[in-house]
Amino acid sequence: MPSQATICPFCRGLNSAGERRCYRCGRPLPGPLASGLIGFFQNTFSGDSAITRVLLGLNLLVFALCLVSDHRLPIYSDQFSASTMLRFGELVGTISSVEPWRYLAAMFVHYNVLHIGMNLWSFSSVGPAAERELGKARFVMLFVLSGALGFVLSGLWYGISPPTAGASGAIFGTFGSVVGVAYARRDPNWKQVLLQNAISMAIIAYMFRANNAAHFGGLVTGALLGFAFTKESRKLKLDALFGVFAGLLLALCIASVALSVASPIWRIVRAQEMSQEY
Repeated sequence: MPSQATICPFCRGLNSAGERRCYRCGRPLPGPLASGLIGFFQNTFSGDSAITRVLLGLNLLVFALCLVSDHRLPIYSDQFSASTMLRFGELVGTISSVEPWRYLAAMFVHYNVLHIGMNLWSFSSVGPAAERELGKARFVMLFVLSGALGFVLSGLWYGISPPTAGASGAIFGTFGSVVGVAYARRDPNWKQVLLQNAISMAIIAYMFRANNAAHFGGLVTGALLGFAFTKESRKLKLDALFGVFAGLLLALCIASVALSVASPIWRIVRAQEMSQEY
């Protein structure tokens, strides 16, 4: 079977079979496996809503890991066991004082299908528009900082944190950024958007056992960041710096889940659960 021509994954130049360097950009041509990986990441992180897809994927991945860990799928009134939630990043009591990385990990952990379904549906409705408005790096910063600071405010508000997890604080931050951007541009509709968010918080508080302190903290953080990003005077000069910071935040989010999995706390709780079964 004759060898096929190779497309450079960097400049998309077409190279003849057997070439080791791209004739157009001069870079070494990767092998088939490396080319496939490069193509995957290019497709994932390109487009208007690339970061929205990545964040949705991370939430779904952690939910799938919870499903594997718990060997069951809680739908509505039921939820994953306490040990499984702790295993992947739940915040409860004063655990954040010894494992502060959970402020990041908890954003990607959800209790049941209804919990993750509502959060990801809400996020997919506003995420792409916010990402186009702010850009990829600032959108990552918005999501992560809104979610984490929402949990921080929750801990300060309640003193001893109730069991809490989920992306809703970050999602309220995304909605809050719309308010901040509109206010920075002197758009009279900012009051209407703020009112809609307040109504949403009230409905969620009434219908579900929600962490409203985290929601409020995320909303305020998102509004402040949306305002600040819109008022930037040196936007282009900060792009590279924000890009590095956003990449670091994503890496820290993944590491935070891994650290939660490595924690001995969930294993102690799992042993207690198993002893109660017998």
